[in-house]
Formats: sequence, structure tokens, C-alpha cells
Amino acid sequence: MKTSSKSKTLLAHKKLGLFCPTISRPCIFIEGEDRKTFLQGIMSQDLLKQEDWSLSYSFFLNPKARILFDAWCGTCNDKIALFPPSGTQKDFISHLQQYLFFRTKAKIVDLSDTFSELRLVGPDTISALLSLFDHDFSGSSFRRLRDGGYVLIHPISFQLDLNVGLQADLFIPNQDFSRIRKSLEDSVQEREGVIMDEDTYMTYLTEKGIPLFPTELNTAYFPAEAGLDTAGISYNKGCYVGQEPVTRLKFQGHINRLLSGFLISSPSSSPETFPQTLLNPKDGNEAGILTRTAYSDILESVIGLGYLKKSVLDNDTELLLPDGRTAKTINLPFV
Repeated sequence: MKTSSKSKTLLAHKKLGLFCPTISRPCIFIEGEDRKTFLQGIMSQDLLKQEDWSLSYSFFLNPKARILFDAWCGTCNDKIALFPPSGTQKDFISHLQQYLFFRTKAKIVDLSDTFSELRLVGPDTISALLSLFDHDFSGSSFRRLRDGGYVLIHPISFQLDLNVGLQADLFIPNQDFSRIRKSLEDSVQEREGVIMDEDTYMTYLTEKGIPLFPTELNTAYFPAEAGLDTAGISYNKGCYVGQEPVTRLKFQGHINRLLSGFLISSPSSSPETFPQTLLNPKDGNEAGILTRTAYSDILESVIGLGYLKKSVLDNDTELLLPDGRTAKTINLPFV
């Protein structure tokens, strides 16, 4: 029986979903005895306190503490693995190289072409993965796969400290990719889950309210505005690029806008471009920015993510888009 678009995201939320991205995230490894101190000075998490075979979420910021990249960071025994957003391979490596000085005993090793990526979402994620784990060690959120490669198990609590459910990213050696993909597809079908195309996966992430690079995470925003300071920043570590304004914002100032969800009154009659200005109907002034939308069959509505000024931050606030449609604020996650 053909699966409807509604049941696709519903099955991912209730059961399990498998997505194969067209472009995998880069896999960048930092080796050498200075690997931790090198990264400690340019990323927002405290690597010196991160145990081997654990996973953290971190930011690479510019000096004004705006977001250049977000990345997952896995610590191995003798190297550190970094997984920045898809499509950032060259720019991310160039950023690292700016801070890799002549006397620094660290080396950047790009293994992006060695691995291909699969992503699992939903409550049955761990049970679907168990047969792939390396059983020779007791890893946690960052694990080896039995036949090579790695799996990253995202924290359930993420943006705005909200429960966004399980997700795991698998980085599989290319020679084993087809076999493991087929095995996981069979596992998903056995568990009455769903194979997700890109539109379905992006709708799922939007329904969870998860901000992404480059739509919500870019040089226009601070991590705290995306609600990701708890997940991605250590306020107890020493100096790093962007640390001073990050700390000042936390302890002395306040953020002026915050990641928000919106119910859009109707689909657009023409192709959309982002960001779009959200207007306050009371005075016509800018109230926020809409950064992406998706149609949720579960909610039978267009939904969107964006940033709303804290001065108008309130559930059920109704704003206007430039084309006259309305956007009503709603608590995240949508589903």
C-alpha cells in the first residue's frame, strides 16, 4: 500500500524514519598532541573536559560571536572528529587553517570522501542501530560501527532545551554503504517506519523546530538567539574566538530576538525566497524574520521557523507577511 505524505512524517515521529542525504556532512579529523588545545581556542565547547568516545555540539564563531558553523564533535582516543554542516567542507577547513600555526602540533585530515551518511529519526532509532554497533566497547553518544565508521546519537534535549526526539547520524565507509543502507531500509520497514525523501525529512525537522545551517544558523545570529547556548556553549572554559561577547550577552545583557515557530495562514501563490520580514499589524514595523517554511500534513497547515523580537514574543501573536498572509506564533516543537 502506498504511504501518504501525511503518514510519512507521522510514522517518523511515532516509529522510525530513514533519510539518505544527497550531500553528506564533511568528516574532518584533527590529529596530533596539540589537537585539543588547538580546537579549544576556536570552538565554544570545552574539549578539555570531554571524555573519549563522547559527543558534543559546538559552534565556531566570528570575533563578534555570530555563527560561522555549527558542528558535532566526537572525541576518539588519539583524534577528534568534527562533522560540520553539509556543503561546508572547503570553507570549514579554511577556517580551521587560519588558526593552525606553524608550531602547533596538530594536523587536519579530511576524510569526507571516505564516508557516506545516513540519518535515522524517531523513537525506534536505537533498536534499529543495535546490530550495527561495535560491541567491543561501551560507547555512549559517539560510537564506532562494527564494520567501520561512526554513529552520532544526538541529545534529545536540544534548542530552547526542548525535547526534539531521537536522531542518529551514521557515517559509513563507502564500500559498505549500499549493504548497510539496504539492511537499515529492511529494518525500517519491519518496524513499520518510513523511508524519507528530502522534503519529508525537512518537514520532519521543521515540525520539531530544529534550526539549521544556513537558514537559521549563520552570521546574522548569536547561538543564544537560536536557543542553542545550553546545547552548544560552555560558559566555564577559557578564551576562544567570540568568547567575550558570548559571555557578556549571557551575564550582562539580553537577547533581542528568539527562535520561534509560526503557523502560516496559507501556502504562497509564488515560489518563496527567505528570509522574509514579519510585520507587526499594529504599527507596520518589523517584528521578526521568517527563515523557512514547510507544509505539515499532520497539522494541515504551512508552518515556519524564524526569529521574533522579544518585545512582541508571545504565543498566538498574529503577524503579517509582505504578501498579506498572516503568521501566528506558536510554541515549539510543532509536533
